[in-house]
Amino acid sequence: MVSRTQAEAAKAAGISENTLREYLKDKEFNERYRKACGDLLRDAAQQARQGISPALETLREIAETPGNPQARIMAARSTLEYSLRLTERVDFLERLEDLEKMQREAGQ
Repeated sequence: MVSRTQAEAAKAAGISENTLREYLKDKEFNERYRKACGDLLRDAAQQARQGISPALETLREIAETPGNPQARIMAARSTLEYSLRLTERVDFLERLEDLEKMQREAGQ
């Protein structure tokens, strides 16, 4: 389950916001939380990537079909933009995680 705010997350978990804040101070909990968020982002990016090909196909069809297909163009463009943004964020997240891992290993 995904919550938009910490208050919603605490309520969904059946704990107080203060308890959630205390959990977030715990290093192990925070690492697991960040991993779960990263996994969620990766899953969303994978789903978005699956929409890239159909969106490109739609744009190709629109470019070759006479008429005024504004709604389809906007939908395809939005799909592409969000898919690419998610992909960039996942790539950034993975690079950041690699850097953090290297930093931890260097500190040991």
